[in-house]
Amino acid sequence: MKGTVAIVAASNRRGSNSAAIARYLAGELSAMAMPVRSIDVAEKGGLSEDFVQAVDFLAGCRHVVLIASLYHDTINYMATATLEAWAARPPSGLNGKPVDFSAVIHSGYPEPVHTMVALDVCRQFAKEVGWRWQGGFTAGATSAIGGRDLESLGPMTRSLRRALSLTATAIVEGRRVPAEAVHHGAKVFLPAWLLIPLANWAMRRQAKRSGTRNLDARPYA
Repeated sequence: MKGTVAIVAASNRRGSNSAAIARYLAGELSAMAMPVRSIDVAEKGGLSEDFVQAVDFLAGCRHVVLIASLYHDTINYMATATLEAWAARPPSGLNGKPVDFSAVIHSGYPEPVHTMVALDVCRQFAKEVGWRWQGGFTAGATSAIGGRDLESLGPMTRSLRRALSLTATAIVEGRRVPAEAVHHGAKVFLPAWLLIPLANWAMRRQAKRSGTRNLDARPYA
């Protein structure tokens, strides 16, 4: 399909926040009459299929967007394995031209600094396989999405939706992800002084439900 944009959600589980972000970006591109196809690597079998579908999926695409969650300070295993599969069989894009490549890296951490290394991994990948790096952005505090459609979450995802809309426009126009998208992506829906205590409360509540009574325990110290 000429000019098609491939959006690849690569997280370690189905129904992920990566997939939710991918759905919104696909909708924005479709609204601008850009041919687009999406794949959720975990949904399609991922490891069990040796990532064949994730590789063949890129045939004829001019632009690939990887949407992946963070694992500590880099992209998660599913995303890493997907990049390795593409590196083993890198498609050449349309008419032998380099594929354009962008990335959206998101994390439950509110601070964008945690995701910068992961974005650098994507940039270095593009350089090593001969793709054209078109930039990307990072987003924090995405755990609250819970796999739901971004539109349904109202103000909570306003900045993320704005970043994705700007990214979609840049892709259609053949430009790099703009600085404005990076700016909006880095915004979180609550200030850090409020978000961090709420996150700690939610974590302790989840631990209690799981049977953990002492979060300060160090059994292997």
